[in-house]
Amino acid sequence: MKITTSKTESASTINFNNWQEKKNKLQAQFPHLTDPDLELEEGKVEELIDKIHSKIGKTIGKTKAGLHKFIESL
Repeated sequence: MKITTSKTESASTINFNNWQEKKNKLQAQFPHLTDPDLELEEGKVEELIDKIHSKIGKTIGKTKAGLHKFIESL
């Protein structure tokens, strides 16, 4: 199942089917991200991106839209 969000300038998707794999990769690269930080719930993709952005977005120089793309590329 893909969840599409259009709050950002460009619509992005987060795929529930491989979220656990992406979550593990994010935690490997950024150990300070906790399980609650990376909990993906249907309809709450923007909240997830906000949490991740507040913890790593500025560190890696990503906007929220860029963070969507970064996560999808993992």
